[in-house]
Amino acid sequence: MSTAYGSESMNVNNQQLTRMYMENLEVRVTAAGYNQVWTDWRELDYTPDYNKFYLICEGEGWLKIGDAEFSPQPGEWFLMPQGIKQSFSYTSGPRYTKYWCHFTARIGERNLFDLLQTPLWIDTEQDSGPIELFRELLKHHNDSALTGPLLVKSAMLKLIAHYLEQSAVTQQGLRPAAVSEPLQQVISHIQRCYHRNLTIEELAELAHLQPNYFIRVFKRQFGTSPIQYINKKRLEEAKLLLATTNLLLSEIGDRVGIPDISYLSRTFKAFTGFSPSAYRLTFSPEQLPVNAKKPQQ
Repeated sequence: MSTAYGSESMNVNNQQLTRMYMENLEVRVTAAGYNQVWTDWRELDYTPDYNKFYLICEGEGWLKIGDAEFSPQPGEWFLMPQGIKQSFSYTSGPRYTKYWCHFTARIGERNLFDLLQTPLWIDTEQDSGPIELFRELLKHHNDSALTGPLLVKSAMLKLIAHYLEQSAVTQQGLRPAAVSEPLQQVISHIQRCYHRNLTIEELAELAHLQPNYFIRVFKRQFGTSPIQYINKKRLEEAKLLLATTNLLLSEIGDRVGIPDISYLSRTFKAFTGFSPSAYRLTFSPEQLPVNAKKPQQ
């Protein structure tokens, strides 16, 4: 029984950590295009400081990613992660025509694909989505409008999301060693005890680190500070209670660890764009009888 519970707990923790990484993901596109390669398309044993997507449309060629060698076929979508030794070359016959992009995808100082169990390629032959997403990326990448950079980021995030969804990463989650055991314990402790007055010293002790160093390590790993993570957890729980119960705001504050109602109201509005009472009325009007007492503001 205890083994099953422990396994379930780790799976939940894995999902929570993966979602947190997705929420804090920062992307940047450095180059993108759609073209046919030349016969001198070739580079051997180099290690890029950016990730690459190749979506093969036509032609023949050769790739090497780490120790794995491939002869990509039309319809295959390849991920070539940063920091891994790579090679590519034209071979013979028709030259490759492909959609491609170079990009970074970071959470704090970590590369997204160092953290996730991501395959190096997927088959998109029956899926028109990737081509449409690459076209969207190229359209905005060549756009000089002021909003162009935002639209490029949006398109890149959609490309990454599509790749992860189609490769079932959403079920596999993090690599086994993506998060150290002490930091996993810290996250689990926050999930259980967010309603308490948690201190940096308490969390740092769990991680076996000095407090100031712990803050830096946490932010490098997760892209957010420990205090920001705790506050976000509290506000997410407050959202849930507002939408699913008739508890007064003071009662919700006590449950989530923010007993100061005025502070809870301010931070909740900054976080969601709604006051607590407006959030409840907007997202769960059936929870409040007509004569129910209005939540305090």
